[in-house]
Amino acid sequence: MAHSPDLPERFVCTNCHAIFAGTPEGTGDSADFRAPNSCSACGETAFVSIERFVYHHRNEGV
Repeated sequence: MAHSPDLPERFVCTNCHAIFAGTPEGTGDSADFRAPNSCSACGETAFVSIERFVYHHRNEGV
């Protein structure tokens, strides 16, 4: 069977909402992904996983 590559985890900048592919870390069959150090669009350093973005965005003003 052919190997199916992992899809990278996606991260959303909490300031401008730009979406980035995570950088793979580690070795083995399944990679962990980390967010960028900073947003190339606005310079922000805070990111949230795209799966958590809706919840984060809804609770941002609370």
